[in-house]
Amino acid sequence: MTEADLTGFVLAGGRSLRMGRDKAQIPWGSGTMLSSAVVQMKQVTSHVFIVGALETQNARAPVLADTTPGLGPMGGIHAALTHSETEWNLVLAVDLPLITADFLAAIVKHCGGATVAVVPKVHGQLQPLCAAYHRAILPEVERALASGDLSIHHLLERLSTRIIEEADLITGGFHPGMLLNVNTPEDLARAQAMQVGEKCRP
Repeated sequence: MTEADLTGFVLAGGRSLRMGRDKAQIPWGSGTMLSSAVVQMKQVTSHVFIVGALETQNARAPVLADTTPGLGPMGGIHAALTHSETEWNLVLAVDLPLITADFLAAIVKHCGGATVAVVPKVHGQLQPLCAAYHRAILPEVERALASGDLSIHHLLERLSTRIIEEADLITGGFHPGMLLNVNTPEDLARAQAMQVGEKCRP
């Protein structure tokens, strides 16, 4: 797959109630969690967009509003696929700050064939907000939204999904902790400790 066949979308997130502040603007590295996610994505493809209502300067990528606001990550994926002009699309939630460009590239390597979604799995849980989706699933996403079923897991059950198992991630040199979802101040402290520690390597 060439860069021209791939678009990256960073989901900027919602109201961040459990965090108590906008997760996208939390300091991370030399910037914010949002700018870091964009930087990692741009190492995989130059076609990168941010999805979500965003009121900030220096976003480092064009911002797309949710086509269906208030519907959570499923709405974000719908906005991404509606806007996309490429077959394959990487989706990364802003609250997964430990994800690296190498990890995203590893997901892309599994795209192709009859597969229309590539999703890693750690600790027995699918991680659909650090995944790749074929544009062909857009009608299925629209049907899910129309029916009120906002579960991405239910969507994946109906698709030809390639699951990257935890053991395969470890074999590839990635630590399951990279998929730590930062929802609370406690999660943030854990992620920061991992960032300055072992860089999430096995």
